[in-house]
Order: sequence, then C-alpha cells, then structure tokens
Amino acid sequence: MNAEGLAAEESPIGRSQVLAHLYGPIAGDMEKLREYLVAEFKSAEPYVHELLEHLSQFRGKQIRPACVFLAGRCFGEIRTDHVRCAAVVELIHTATLVHDDLLDQADVRRRVETIHTRYGDRASILLGDIIYARGFVISTEVEGAARLLAECTREICIGEIMQVGNAGNLELTLQQYEEIIHRKTAILYGLSCKLGAMLSGASPEQADALERYGNRMGEAFQIIDDSLDLVGDPELVGKSLGTDLGNGKLTLPVLMLREALDQSGRDHLLQLLKTCHESEDAAKERQEIAHLLAEHRIMEQVKERARAVIQDALDSLRAAADPGPARQRLEDLAEYILQREL
Repeated sequence: MNAEGLAAEESPIGRSQVLAHLYGPIAGDMEKLREYLVAEFKSAEPYVHELLEHLSQFRGKQIRPACVFLAGRCFGEIRTDHVRCAAVVELIHTATLVHDDLLDQADVRRRVETIHTRYGDRASILLGDIIYARGFVISTEVEGAARLLAECTREICIGEIMQVGNAGNLELTLQQYEEIIHRKTAILYGLSCKLGAMLSGASPEQADALERYGNRMGEAFQIIDDSLDLVGDPELVGKSLGTDLGNGKLTLPVLMLREALDQSGRDHLLQLLKTCHESEDAAKERQEIAHLLAEHRIMEQVKERARAVIQDALDSLRAAADPGPARQRLEDLAEYILQREL
C-alpha cells in the first residue's frame, strides 16, 4: 500500500481498512490476542466488571501489540510467549490511558466517555492499578520479560511525573520535551519491538535495532498526537482535544513557534499560554495561538521533523531485518503514523 493509501480517509471505516492491510501477516496472531484479552477484561466482582466492560470500548488500533508480532515475524515464528507479551503491552498502555485521561481531565476517549468522567477519580485510579497489576502477573510467565516490562512501566510513570512537574513551565526546552515523550510514549513502542524480536531468536544487536525503530516511531507518534491536540478535529481523532494548553503543556509546535518569534512576539505568546493555563475561558487566546501557528507555517515544520524521526526509525529497521512481509508492514506502519491527519 502506498503513502496515498495509508493516508486514506480518517474515519473508522478508513482506519479499519488500513489496519487490515497493516496487520495482514499477523491477522491470526491478533485474533489470539483478542481472545486472550477478552478473559482479562472480566471480573467476578460486579462493579469491577462494569468498569472493565466500559473500558473495553476504548479498544483502539493496538499498534504496540502488533509491533510485538511483526517484529517477531521478522526473525522467526510466533509463540505463546509473544501473545502473553503483546497482552501485557496492551494492558500497560490501557492503564496509562485511564490515568492519563484523569490527569488531563479529558471527557472522551475513542468517542466513549472516559472512566473518570463516568465513574469518578477514585475508580479511575484504582482501575488503572488493577490493570497494571494483572499485566505484571502475566509478565512473570515469560522468562526474562518481567523485569523489562516493569522497568518500562517505571520509565513511563517518570515521564508522566516530569510532564506534570513541568505544567506551566513556559521555559521548557526542546531537550526536556524530547525526554518526556521518549519516556511517556516511545519507550513502550521500543520495548514491544525488542521483545517480539528477542522471543523469535534475534541477536542482541538486531533486538536493539528493532528497539530503536520502535522508540523513534513512538516519538513521531507523540509529536503528531501533540499537534493534533492543537489543530485536530475531535470527530476524526475520537478523543478530547485542546487539553494540552489548558494543562500548561508546551509541546513541539508551541516550542517551535516560540523559537520562530522575535522577543516581543515571544513575550506575547508566553502571555497567551499563561492565560490558557490559568483561565477556564481562553477561547480567544487559543484562536490566536492557532493563527500564529498557521502564520509561521509551524505545522509544516513539525511534519518535517516527524518525517526525519521516522526515517531514522526505518534506517534502523532495514539494517537489522531482511526484506519480507513483516518488515514491509513495519515500514508501512511508520508511514501510517506519519500520515495521521494534521
């Protein structure tokens, strides 16, 4: 599928067609994962079961577990341990979504009311903790995986804490931003690819190269996601947007805009950002920031930055894995992430 095909209509039907192509070589593996997860989203306790049933509606593209399978098929066959690790990766990701929605005060996730909005903050925190715990139990069934997955989760939490600690920090540097997105997002992509490769017998060097591919792809994913929060269409993206400015998060588009302005313009931008963070009614300020982003063609520059990151990911992938259906789908997956509508 070419770039135009991957940039197909950003509707649920369009996305499902693209994903059907991307996941073609691992369709059977993904089905085993879905069957495995059905059992994980059940509980004998009625209220917990209700929460899990609601949460099951959040099921998205499942890119991270797909990376486990595709990376694995680059080097060998898929076994039960791949399914277990793919399930743990998806559970960790799901738990972070539950907590992230609370931290961001987001009302909608994948066109469904978020857990904290419907059931309250306490239920949201505890449900996320339950999912993390279950993931760690499963990880102990795969030799050598538990420590890697636990350390990855720790890094994700540190990334989230760094983001919370920098809320309202108008002097955030590009280096700090990159460290935050690496920890909170990219590292789970990287580990997914590394685990898949390791479990299929890849050499340590090959596994490390696949991890770099995943890390860089995850960074590009977060760069695009941050951009969508500023200029995306909530109906297309399927979740609450515009939360970053309200939460005082400086993301790549804003950082690049800040650097593009002269001192007077920069001072004015910082005042706009401060108002967005401190006031619940900052529609005018948000519109002005959007205007400045368009005037200085920042989103085009962001897209180019993301493209360079994706190219680095592809270079690592191609150096480690031989050509084949699985590698081609990993290449297509990187392009798909880049083509998400800005």
